[in-house]
Parts: sequence; structure tokens; C-alpha cells
Amino acid sequence: MGDANIVELESLRRQLQQLHESFSAVIDETRPTPDNIVVLPWPDLLSKFNVLAAKYTVLSQAVSKKHAHMLKEMAVAPRTRPGNIHEQNILSVLLRTKLAPEIEEEEEAIWSHVQAEMQRDKSLDWFARAEKQESLAITAVNSFMELRRKHAESVSATLDGMVHKSESIAKLVDEGRAAEQDPDLPAHKQMS
Repeated sequence: MGDANIVELESLRRQLQQLHESFSAVIDETRPTPDNIVVLPWPDLLSKFNVLAAKYTVLSQAVSKKHAHMLKEMAVAPRTRPGNIHEQNILSVLLRTKLAPEIEEEEEAIWSHVQAEMQRDKSLDWFARAEKQESLAITAVNSFMELRRKHAESVSATLDGMVHKSESIAKLVDEGRAAEQDPDLPAHKQMS
């Protein structure tokens, strides 16, 4: 492991240690004791929590973005064995990287079930969309046919009216020509 990696690990360790110390200090300050039963005022507690959240965010971003490549390629082990049970428990939690086999199997089964459900939902969704599209297409065709029928009736009625008017006009024109040619018709008939 290169010196640069050791420096980066030391930086992360210092940040983690500072965060741990900050957590401990806040816990100690907020825990009422028999000697001091005064609870911190809300604004002070909120301020301390904001400081902890900011430190945690900085450390989390450093681990996930800046040092992720380095941490994936190395293994870290303590130099000395932890002394008390509490430290051993903390170490076992921190070094745990793999789930128990039965939990892994259950998790795999859940994920495969979820993926199968998602695939089924996708196919059902496409079937529903296809049915809706078909329904819309049928409605559109029916609407078009109805509008076409109404338009044909309207055009037919208009043409019938025009034909009737043109026949009436032709009849009047014919009567007018006949009146011009027939001198025996009364004058009022010739004028109309």
C-alpha cells in the first residue's frame, strides 16, 4: 500500500474520530444525570445536531466519492486485538461485510420476485395500453363515420335545395320566354 493511500486513510480516520468524539460529547451533554437534571434548550440541541449532521455529511461524501476507489481495493485490520467486550462488538459490526447465507438467499428470492412482478406489470401495462389504443381507434372510426353520414345528408339536402331552386328558376325563365313569345297573355302575366 502506497504512502498516498496511508495518508488518505489517516485523513478518513481523523474525520471519523472527530465525528465519534462529537457524538460522544453531544450524548454526554444531552443526557441528564442525577447531579445535573437540566436539559439542553431546544435551540442549543438543534445547533449541536446540525454540527453533527454536517460532519457526517462531509465524511460520507469523502468515503463515497473521493475515496471509494481506494477503499474497494484494500482491506483494513486492526493492529492489536480490542481489549474489552464493547470494543470487540464494535469491531465485529464494523468488519461485517457479508450477510448470513439464509438472509442472502431470502434477499435473492425477494429481488427475483420483485423483478418478476415488475416484468409482469410492464407486460400488463402494455396490454392495457394496446387495449386503450384499440378502443380509441374504434371510437375515432365510429365518430368519423357518423360525421361523414351527417355531412353526406347535409350535402344531399343542400344539393336537393339547389336543384329545386334551379328547377324553379328554369321554370320561371321558361315562363318568361313563353310570355315574350305569346302576345295574347294579359300584361300583368307578362310582367311577372
